[in-house]
Amino acid sequence: MYEACFNNKFTNALVFYIFLLLLLLASPFLFFWELIDTVRSCFRCNENLYGKVVLITGASTGLGELMAYEYAKRGAYLALIAIKEPMSRLEQVADRARVLGSPGVLFVFADVSKVDECRMFVDDTVKHFGRLDHLVCNAGIGPLYSINHDVTKFEPVMV
Repeated sequence: MYEACFNNKFTNALVFYIFLLLLLLASPFLFFWELIDTVRSCFRCNENLYGKVVLITGASTGLGELMAYEYAKRGAYLALIAIKEPMSRLEQVADRARVLGSPGVLFVFADVSKVDECRMFVDDTVKHFGRLDHLVCNAGIGPLYSINHDVTKFEPVMV
């Protein structure tokens, strides 16, 4: 295409190699720019969560607790679900979510391995807030087993 502009083979080769050199010099910078922009975009929340109703299971500890705090910072209404245990921190998580900015927090003690209780806390959430926008299934079921136990006890976890 550029051969029409240059009648000399040397000039043609020189222009070709200069463009090739510029491309090779610029491409790492462009690659890293795209990489950085892609990584940054992964951490941006594109959806406005203010006023959305979010139900989080397993919200008393770990990732469920941290997700509750992040949703609360973005102004979401929260329904927090955890199993009733003697050392359950669900009430403290609900209080902290209110402090972080959640306009309304409902917490319910329920066992996600029981279908009736799952229906109950989803219905309670819809009755309390009028709708359900996000469902975060974070709770795990199944006790911890040692190596000496029968593997057939893992069936409820795998189903």
